[in-house]
Amino acid sequence: MKVSKNILIFLSAFILGGIVTVLFFKNMNIFTGRKQISAGNTTSAKPKMKMAKGAIMVSTVQRQLYGIKVGKAKLMNLTREIKTIGEVTYSVPLEKTVTLKYGGYVKKLFINKPGMSVYEGEPLFTVYSPELVNSEKDFVLAYKNYIKLKKSGFNFGENEAKSFLNSSVFRLKQFGITNSQLNLLKTGRLILTDTTVYSPITGVFLKKSIFSGSYFNAGQPLYKLTGLNRVWMNIWVYEKDIPFVKIGETVRVGFNAYPGKIFYGRVSFIYPYLAGKKRVDEVRLVFNNPNGEIKPDMYGNAEIMIKSEKVIAVPTSAVLITGAKPLVFVYKGKGYFMPKYVVIGTRYGNYYQVISGLKDGERIVVSGTFLMSSDSNLSQTTSSMTGMPGM
Repeated sequence: MKVSKNILIFLSAFILGGIVTVLFFKNMNIFTGRKQISAGNTTSAKPKMKMAKGAIMVSTVQRQLYGIKVGKAKLMNLTREIKTIGEVTYSVPLEKTVTLKYGGYVKKLFINKPGMSVYEGEPLFTVYSPELVNSEKDFVLAYKNYIKLKKSGFNFGENEAKSFLNSSVFRLKQFGITNSQLNLLKTGRLILTDTTVYSPITGVFLKKSIFSGSYFNAGQPLYKLTGLNRVWMNIWVYEKDIPFVKIGETVRVGFNAYPGKIFYGRVSFIYPYLAGKKRVDEVRLVFNNPNGEIKPDMYGNAEIMIKSEKVIAVPTSAVLITGAKPLVFVYKGKGYFMPKYVVIGTRYGNYYQVISGLKDGERIVVSGTFLMSSDSNLSQTTSSMTGMPGM
């Protein structure tokens, strides 16, 4: 009997303890649920945004929960940076092809290795030309005849002799004979059977189409030279960026050969066609290169800084790219936000140009836009906006 009484007391205490435990944890769940909401823990209970007519009501607690920040659309001068690569080449206006106005034979080459430096007036090669030799003999004869008539004191035939002399001088100069060579011919010491051809520019030797002993025709390209005090660089610009590149723009270029050093070129030409299937356009830069640091066939990294006029701009984080049109949330005050379609233009770094839809100083959501749109019934909100001004 005593044992049964003890068992009854134990069972009563066990049942009473269970009831107390259930009530305790139930109260704790209510308490912790409230704490989780206030602490920003969305795993248990996330507050829903309230819908107003054509707008969304977001409380201060919800704005903190979502990290929603309000900023302004601003009138700004924006800078767009276009990064690309390019290759250095020779400046075509500085290239010089050496030709002669008479035919003949090559006797000796002084400059014959591509890449060799040449200076203006430096000998390139010597030639023998029967046509040139005959013209030299005509000159010597005309010169002697003119001098003889001039010393005779008679005017008879002097003018004709002078005219013939001038014609022979003109012919030799057309052949490339210099004044110093003419003076040698006047002395009568020798006929220049071997004529030296000199470099017309200071630069480098690119290539030749003759060799010692070969025959050449009048007008045939013999040597190709170029100067390096100015070089070109062709860079590749994507089709979408072409409208922003203007002739005269300054371009920053860096080369691997000179780490940390910046060279400044200028846009001199924009090709009127795209480069095949690459959908890029070639843009030509020109560099002054007095020290010859920039060498043809070098690759460089180019940066073009495009500055806009003053435009209305918003951070890219403020714009929600929907299936229809770009969307922003305009803050109307007292916790109300109105979704609004805008027309955006060019992206400049972290900003979009706003063509229409916003005014300077208008308050908008600049952070948390995506979270607002995903948690609110955006489709219903935008439907209710149909027919409203600006929609």
